[in-house]
Amino acid sequence: MHADIVIKNGKCITCVDEQQFSWIAIEKDKILALGNNDAYETLTDEKTVVIDAKGSSILPGFIDSHCHVVQTGLNSASLDLSQAYSFDEIGSLIEAAQKKTPGKPIRGIRFQLDNLKEKKFPNRNFIDKCCSDVPVWINTHDYQVSLLNTYAMLYFKIPFTTEGVEMDDKDIPTGIFKTKANAILRANILKNITDTERMKAVWGIMEELLSNGITTLNAMEGGVLYSDKDADFIHEHGKSFPVDMILFNQTMDMEKIQDMKLKRVGGSLYLDGTLGARTAALSFEYADCPGTKGSLCLPQEDIDEFVLKCYKYNLQLSLYTIGDRAIEAALKAHEKALYRTGNVSLRHRLEHVELANEDQVKRAADMGIIFSMQPSYEYFWGGPGKMYEQRIGEHYKKTNRFREIWDSGICICGGTDSDVTPARPILGIYSAVNHPVEEHRVSLQEAIKMFTYNGAYAIFEEKEKGSLERGKLADIIVLDCDIFSIPKEKLKDAQVKTTIKSGEILHNNI
Repeated sequence: MHADIVIKNGKCITCVDEQQFSWIAIEKDKILALGNNDAYETLTDEKTVVIDAKGSSILPGFIDSHCHVVQTGLNSASLDLSQAYSFDEIGSLIEAAQKKTPGKPIRGIRFQLDNLKEKKFPNRNFIDKCCSDVPVWINTHDYQVSLLNTYAMLYFKIPFTTEGVEMDDKDIPTGIFKTKANAILRANILKNITDTERMKAVWGIMEELLSNGITTLNAMEGGVLYSDKDADFIHEHGKSFPVDMILFNQTMDMEKIQDMKLKRVGGSLYLDGTLGARTAALSFEYADCPGTKGSLCLPQEDIDEFVLKCYKYNLQLSLYTIGDRAIEAALKAHEKALYRTGNVSLRHRLEHVELANEDQVKRAADMGIIFSMQPSYEYFWGGPGKMYEQRIGEHYKKTNRFREIWDSGICICGGTDSDVTPARPILGIYSAVNHPVEEHRVSLQEAIKMFTYNGAYAIFEEKEKGSLERGKLADIIVLDCDIFSIPKEKLKDAQVKTTIKSGEILHNNI
């Protein structure tokens, strides 16, 4: 028996009991063997592809446990405003985009209010000065607010009486759309995108995903702020892509889930909003907006009823919860459903879970609920002076408490929340190890496990992937360094040199 591929002279991080080997052999789509020294030579012949890792880390392929893949693809061709720090810079970027593609609508993405020195949203009058003859639609990074020029307001035809359409003191729309108006606007725009466009967009990001070591992702598609057509597209076409896509349909339509024969439901199934938009449901007031605590998107009785249905229908459920009040609502519903059904085998998940308190962590651990978390949030918004502190004051010291959650026995799976933050698991690993609050940090081994074995466990695939073991699927990446030998502050600079998916080399930069 001979291997098709051998990776030698590496440091194989198996994610199993901290075992390490110096080489790994692949036959067809499976891991054939692992070992040390030169024992691999008995498995090679003239047809074997031998890759020299040169002392670098060899890891299981990354599993991105929370990714909006269709929107990531569509956004890849949009105008990135994440580095705009003033109205003037926004204006320059819009004008440049108009010159680059004259006559084409402009969609701006990743806009962050807190970046701007003006500390306010640009209205339609300002955007009109930059571009007035095509629709301009700007999205905040969390999709909670849309900014339109006058052309876009008239083009997209959202009634100005809709809740969330901001008006000026003369009762004229400012072009700033929030809450219901924003949701309707997004739904109307996104539903008109064709599957041909979706296919092109998703194929367009495959190299980016593979170059970042992602071999499996949880596709959070459909529902509020997105398009149900995205979920339908992944359901129909997901297997045509080289990266495995596990669909989480963000709907409460149980009949549709049953018709699609899905084993799970949810993802960004909103119980609350975001800290950035001050809509995450908190038990305390926002530091920068006294009197505001955010709100739940559903009454408790509706949450209870839906969660109970998932238990009865044997569906794994994933609920979006950021604030502690939303987490509490989810846990109460799970406790009631668990008491009524006794069903403990479904590995239910909470997504994001940024502000879970000690009692909530303990109760979630007791029920075996998985926390699907995004460590890179701390890189972008955590620590002194950043968005978390601006919004919630001293409570920022309690966000994303990885260490305590891990020690409670809860399985944490790691996601990127692309396109909200980049589809770079390495950045997530760096962020979990370098949490700005030291007591919340995890070890490098634990952080890697979030994006490998735990990710597989969270979708019932730990027997097939998530660790480097004989007989498992050959989803393997090779880095450009030994990440256990570099300073933890430099982890984010590590790069993926080779990505192997199911035994096939799909990215190679050696």
